[in-house]
Amino acid sequence: MKTWTHEKPWHGLGEEIDANLTPHEMLIKAELDYQRPYLSPANHEMFQFIKAFIAAGDAQLQTVGSLDKGRIIWVLAGMNEQFTLPGEDPVAGCLLFASRNERRDWVQMQVLAVREVGGNTLQIPCKAKTTFKNIFRRKFVSTPPFLSPASTEMEAEMIQKAKENIGLAREAMAAFASDAQRLANKTVEEATAYRYMFDVFQPDAIQDLSTMGQKEVEEFAEKKTRMAVAAIKEAPGQDLESARMTAWGLLNAVTYAVDHHIGNNRDSRLRLAWFGGNAEIKRRALQLALKLL
Repeated sequence: MKTWTHEKPWHGLGEEIDANLTPHEMLIKAELDYQRPYLSPANHEMFQFIKAFIAAGDAQLQTVGSLDKGRIIWVLAGMNEQFTLPGEDPVAGCLLFASRNERRDWVQMQVLAVREVGGNTLQIPCKAKTTFKNIFRRKFVSTPPFLSPASTEMEAEMIQKAKENIGLAREAMAAFASDAQRLANKTVEEATAYRYMFDVFQPDAIQDLSTMGQKEVEEFAEKKTRMAVAAIKEAPGQDLESARMTAWGLLNAVTYAVDHHIGNNRDSRLRLAWFGGNAEIKRRALQLALKLL
């Protein structure tokens, strides 16, 4: 299942990759081969680790990209875990790996649910570890070539960790599938939808919306809140049986607004949605949606 909605993945910020690519070829795909020489080994070793980790857990490389001028490198992998909600609303589970220049020794892992309609993403709760030490990372030494010998294979202990943690990711996706079905079955009234959006984007707002007229509510709503309210009916897939004025529809209105509209540009939008403050907004949206059940 394709987990992006444009010809070039993730708003043009990612590149589709083949599982057989070498770490160096992944570097080129992510357009990181131009970086300063001292960063090249670190980036290569990072891709080497992620590729081996994904293979150990029987996942599949999908896309690769970078954010913030190459400071953050990311890789998406499929898990062969997906479900379809009423009205043909497919959702796939993905692993998001990322590493930053300032912490290239470490690799982050998130579990994402990706809605095919619209390409919304949501980090789902998971018992798996979120950071892993890159065992392929070489250390600087005082003698030429000034780097410790390169590792060529992943150790048995790390292979087991990969299997266990990607296994936990699959379990998390299965649990989320059950929650998503319940959310799709829960219909909501317009007043509930407005209150939900205020709780997500303006959690400190204590006004009783039921005593306010439509114009007052709209004036009280901040820009992000208004975007998400509009997305309830206007975002792709919101007319499907699973989403039409349901708790699932409210959740996806938030994730669509965050992933596709909130941010100064494509780079900052994706960075905030996956790794910044807007990722927390989406987590709060999931928690509040589940409270509607």
